[in-house]
Amino acid sequence: MGEAKRRKMREAELGPVVYHHTSTLRTNLLWMSGVIEVEGQSRWPAFHPKLGEIRTDALMRRAMKDFPPVAWFTSEIDIPNCLRNTRVFLTDNKTGEIRYEEEETGRQLSDVLALNRVAIGFRLSENSSIVPWRDHPGYLTSEGAELNETARDVGDDPDKWYVSEQPIDLLKSVQIWSSRSVTNPKLERWDWYLKDVHNMVRGCRTNNGMYIPPTWLKDEEARALARAMGMPAISGAADISTLPK
Repeated sequence: MGEAKRRKMREAELGPVVYHHTSTLRTNLLWMSGVIEVEGQSRWPAFHPKLGEIRTDALMRRAMKDFPPVAWFTSEIDIPNCLRNTRVFLTDNKTGEIRYEEEETGRQLSDVLALNRVAIGFRLSENSSIVPWRDHPGYLTSEGAELNETARDVGDDPDKWYVSEQPIDLLKSVQIWSSRSVTNPKLERWDWYLKDVHNMVRGCRTNNGMYIPPTWLKDEEARALARAMGMPAISGAADISTLPK
């Protein structure tokens, strides 16, 4: 029996995995926070290499009056279509006024905005706060019904979604998937990177003020940024016990 088949059998015994879908626009922020946060609780804006600062507003998706903020997951590894159906608002930095609203961008521009797609897997048996969306009280509310309807309109199945009203610890992640292409994203499993992710999360927890640069920076650019900030440049695979306090 091959190693891949043995791994698949071991994972089947441990139970199903659900995925939080994100992208390299935000992964450095996730590693620094150490958790998959519920809607509207992100502490920092994301930075795009071409567009600069990008913020998302959870209230643009729903009013969050019918049920509390939740973190979203799905049992499907394929990128949800609703995440590739983006609406863009350009905001005046001085006045805060929304200057332009674009219609839904379509998949290609949404992918360019998101950069490389990423899915982070969590085992249900190890995360009791993650429950099926269809069993959550919000499913049957007005907001929930609208989310379900708009998801089905773009070909997604909300009955395969899961939610948590509590942040989920990234050290409990068991899989990392990512796309090598921005414009034609196909997720591949990166087992080698999971250890680095856990290492970076632990590093941020044990070293107050530790900064992880945006994932899209090239290695030398990240090192230059560290020098400019007066901070050491350390590999994500480094032994955290050797990091300066």
